[in-house]
Amino acid sequence: MKISHPRQEWSERIYAYESRLDKTQRTRTGTFYTPWEIVQPMVEKALQPLTLRADGSFRSLEELRRVRIVDPACGTGVFLLEACFQWGEILRRQAQREGKDLPQPCREVVRRNLWGIDIDSQAVEIARELLTLAGEGEVPPNLFVADSLKNWQNRAIFPDGGFDVLIGNPPFLGGRKIRRMLGDDYFQFLTEEFAPGVSGNADLCAYFFRLAEKVVRPGGICGFLATNTIAEGDTRRGGLDVLVQKGARIFHAERFSWQRDAVVQVRGIHLQFPGNPDAFEPPCQLYGKRVEQIVSSLKTLNVVRKPATFPENRDLCFQGWVLASQGFLLTLAEAEEFLARDARNREVIFPYFTGEDVFLAPDTLSLRPRRMVIFFHDWPLEKAQSYPDVFRLVEERVGPQRRESRRPAHRRRWWHFGDKRPALTRILREKGLRKMLLQTRHAKYLTPTWVPVDAIYSESSILFPVESDTFLAVLNSAIHECWVREMASSLGLELRYTPTTCLNTFPFPPPAELPGKLLFDLRLQACREKNFGLTELYNHFHDPTCQSPLLEQLREVHRWNDRLLLQAYGWDDLLNQATHDFLPTSRGVRFFLPAAMQQEILHRLMEKNLQKVVFFEK
Repeated sequence: MKISHPRQEWSERIYAYESRLDKTQRTRTGTFYTPWEIVQPMVEKALQPLTLRADGSFRSLEELRRVRIVDPACGTGVFLLEACFQWGEILRRQAQREGKDLPQPCREVVRRNLWGIDIDSQAVEIARELLTLAGEGEVPPNLFVADSLKNWQNRAIFPDGGFDVLIGNPPFLGGRKIRRMLGDDYFQFLTEEFAPGVSGNADLCAYFFRLAEKVVRPGGICGFLATNTIAEGDTRRGGLDVLVQKGARIFHAERFSWQRDAVVQVRGIHLQFPGNPDAFEPPCQLYGKRVEQIVSSLKTLNVVRKPATFPENRDLCFQGWVLASQGFLLTLAEAEEFLARDARNREVIFPYFTGEDVFLAPDTLSLRPRRMVIFFHDWPLEKAQSYPDVFRLVEERVGPQRRESRRPAHRRRWWHFGDKRPALTRILREKGLRKMLLQTRHAKYLTPTWVPVDAIYSESSILFPVESDTFLAVLNSAIHECWVREMASSLGLELRYTPTTCLNTFPFPPPAELPGKLLFDLRLQACREKNFGLTELYNHFHDPTCQSPLLEQLREVHRWNDRLLLQAYGWDDLLNQATHDFLPTSRGVRFFLPAAMQQEILHRLMEKNLQKVVFFEK
């Protein structure tokens, strides 16, 4: 019986099957099944280069019959099903060119060309049913229930000689969640097997790209969907950076989004591995445009080189305090009671703010806490016990949890925060600062602002213990943001600012007179007038329909600040290009510099970084 396969019919069939699967398990392992309208172009980009030789001529039918296609996290088999249809059509057309008859191409593809592996036995069974239907009764012989990352050396699953193409949608799971969800042993195996010497913060999908390196044939293709962070931070350094440095060529990158159990925003990436001079090299296409080269940051700019770290910058930026237990927190009423009972308790009870608290406040220098926190600094147990009422509460709320912690330091010093930020505390004390700069770690906008120093700021904050208006101006500039957007990772469409990658590597300019105080004062005036915080202010700032005199003045100060900073770097030749405007970006409309100028600034900052010749006078 001949089976028709219009994609809408198959799509409905697949999602009906998927409804049988355990959603809790899918969420735990970072698994999201992919819409057909995304699968189809991903598979096409992966398979088409295999049909040609380096000179552009077609490969023979016998060559095409020997191609091996694998999805190492196949789920219900939607990528394999699409590959079956597309490769079957490719075989049919080549047979026609050679004057041969191929009456059942999909049946042949299911029998000879497809491999699929997944840890979910139920999903694999669904894939088997679907491929059997698509193959006109041919039961696929190469579907396996296994963990591809654990079993890549198992030749019963991964045959000798490797694969011509890897396709699919590997699971996404942030580096810290891997340890929590899948266990310490699994996390240790991944880092040792696939990314030795690289930070363990890489997303799980990065390890599937590294798997491709181990099982692909020379000249072979990898076409995977990946989290946005694949091109950023530790995930990039543990994945694409390594592959590109070893000669892999990224020839296609695209953005996709869809909504099922969650809104999923991803990148589609295709790489070709080196080693086969007869392999056809497809032209590079980045987000729908032809380009000469795509680098591991999924840009055309070559920043593959690892940026240098400035030792001088290391004491300028810290993540906020990590409590490692909510038991340290107090309501305002609880704090008032402790302070009324014993005035000495002021030495261990402080206002507590998250980054969100700060960026919602109209006046960040006059913050009103919603909560207080108990902070015993780095004191020994005996000193903490000298505040008996407060200590008793911590012992009751924090002790039981922390004494069971997997981290030895948390067990031994259970009355301490998880991270006390001793270097930050020392710097604040030695400098006698009255204020410091704060940026939310996960942020829609890069807008560091002044906050008072006599408070505890949560781990969702990034803190800069520098009391300088010029420093504020530099951190709020488009120049700094160009660097940060390249070096930081992201959370969806939000920026994730990390001290080690964003500030420790940033080449500051020589001293310059910049309008930092004016910038802060204008923002404060606007927030007070409208009674909203910085996030809401910059929603209006980037909205071309918002044209109030105060917003126009703020935009002009940003323009002025960026131009002065370009001059401080000695880049007067860029001043004519510094034309801020409302521009479309992947994050929505932004009042910013043109994309070409952003690229040029990034080029020059990278050169400054690698030369290590420019430092800011703190």
